[in-house]
Amino acid sequence: MENCIEKHVQSIAAKIDVKMYPDNLTEFTVPYLLETLDVPKEELINQINGLRASGNLILKDPYQTMACPSCGSPDPFSRMVCPKCGSVKIEIKGNNVECKECGLRAGILEALNFVCKTCGKNFGVGNAKWITLGSLHALNAPDIGSVATAIKSLGIYPKRCHAVTGASGMIHHFDFVFEHNESASVVDVEVEQDAVNVKYLMEFLSKVYDSGIKEAYFIAVPKLNVPIDPGKKNIKVIEASSIEGASDKLKQILIEHGISSKIVH
Repeated sequence: MENCIEKHVQSIAAKIDVKMYPDNLTEFTVPYLLETLDVPKEELINQINGLRASGNLILKDPYQTMACPSCGSPDPFSRMVCPKCGSVKIEIKGNNVECKECGLRAGILEALNFVCKTCGKNFGVGNAKWITLGSLHALNAPDIGSVATAIKSLGIYPKRCHAVTGASGMIHHFDFVFEHNESASVVDVEVEQDAVNVKYLMEFLSKVYDSGIKEAYFIAVPKLNVPIDPGKKNIKVIEASSIEGASDKLKQILIEHGISSKIVH
């Protein structure tokens, strides 16, 4: 699964800004990735940390922001509260505030109070946690999301990095899994500068056979290093000079197989 997560995270991060909080990696820090990839949160966070440590992901335009000292959630509500009686009936007078309940006069920072949107904790400026906010960015990562776009154009919505349990009991992960006519189809994508090692195709075939998948597509960009034909009508190897070209070929093959927006409900 690690390779699957790495491919998708880097592909997404190369195309869009994915907000994250590296000092506090929890479920609210990578919401888009969690919604997009069909993987456990812990696995996703571990892979993100590994990709950052190896330099494959960098933090773009980092800056400091305030967060809840209890749960770490960013972007709390702010309000003025009297530091003596707790009243919110506060009048601002220049750089000071005056409580309308007890009459206390204090500086603005003394009365500034925050409420966490996630856990509801109240805290002041002195108790706040400061975390680094930025965006994940991957350099020169192929955008395999164009494969998903090609499938979606036919009215089908694939799952990314989805797990399928094989007859052996092994759990196999495919880059894309989608349902059509009550059966699953799978797609794996491998991209290399010169040629894709045929071992990746062999691993793919092993996963497909064990999982009992009826329709399987292996994309190799730009090509396999050894020409090979799986010898099965239900397994297609797609070679193309670019991801976009391979996506177009996949779309045409799916249409030929009867999968189109005209018949998908």
